[in-house]
Amino acid sequence: MSRVSARRSCAAAMAALLLCACGDDPAPYDPGDPPYDKLSDWRFFRGALADLQPSSDVLPYTVVAPLWADFAGKGRYFRLPEGGKIDFTDKDEWGFPEGTIFIKTFFFDTDRSDPDDEPRIVETRLLVYEPAGIASYIYLWNDAQDEAERIKGGADVHLSYTDADGKPAEQLYLVPDQNTCEDCHARDDVAVVLGPTTHQLNTAAPPESEEQGNQIDLFASLGLFREAPPAAASLPAFHAPTGDGALAERARSYLHGNCAHCHRPGGGGGPSGLSFLYWEDRPAEYGVCKVPAAAGAGAGGRQVDIWPGDPERSIVPFRMSTTDPDIKMPELPSLLADEFGAKLVSDWIASLTDPACEY
Repeated sequence: MSRVSARRSCAAAMAALLLCACGDDPAPYDPGDPPYDKLSDWRFFRGALADLQPSSDVLPYTVVAPLWADFAGKGRYFRLPEGGKIDFTDKDEWGFPEGTIFIKTFFFDTDRSDPDDEPRIVETRLLVYEPAGIASYIYLWNDAQDEAERIKGGADVHLSYTDADGKPAEQLYLVPDQNTCEDCHARDDVAVVLGPTTHQLNTAAPPESEEQGNQIDLFASLGLFREAPPAAASLPAFHAPTGDGALAERARSYLHGNCAHCHRPGGGGGPSGLSFLYWEDRPAEYGVCKVPAAAGAGAGGRQVDIWPGDPERSIVPFRMSTTDPDIKMPELPSLLADEFGAKLVSDWIASLTDPACEY
């Protein structure tokens, strides 16, 4: 079977898991004690590794408002320990038992003018619930796309591809070092997972999947929760930033998915007082007429984070749009600005009717 494309892998994996139609799981195998040097030794996937077809104990999932990662597509999976159950919450991260592993694979289109091209897989990141807390491990894929080796110090990956206009192009992509994972995943100095929340997971399984339905309802039907949550239809959810929902809801969802891991109480940007939590309902807290705590050149000559009705006078879209590593937001390892996200947030700011800032 050829490698699964970035847009089809998660859907195909979900269908395979639920229909049990992908063949046998890998045979019993003892590679030693984790963390393993090779991704294949974890036995997350069956068949050719690059096909990303999960073993029967590995579940694929998707999120509503993904984090921008320099055009990377992502395959998301998790594995619970035998008998392990999820503790449901309607806000923030669900609780997962020791032994849970989250698996996120990053891949790039090699021909961005062809929606059906074969992507290049670059890295796979693991978050493992260990006795001392959540540990991170990073695996760099080889050129043959048949194995990924564990690295600790990060890597610079030069990607050659065909751009949307059919012209050859190149991109530098930074694989982070193992220790920098905590820059995004730490809250009050404790590592947390970011994607598995009700707002992010309260969405339909990928449309290509033969098994349709809401992910939360699906997980409940599989008996994954310690106590079954309410039906997903009654639970809060983000609005897809690329969807056709209300502008404010889409922009606030984007800001939560891309910024609130840092800009929130307990996050790295918490001391700034700027909170991009989706459920923050105080305009001054999410930046309206808020003077930054310490922006310097990052302010771009602007006085407040969000000037209602005027994105050109607002710091937030300015920092989202620049590629200056000393100014841009989000910070490294991303190198490129998300033009879509910056425009979405700018359009939302332009629509705000709050009173003008008094400066």
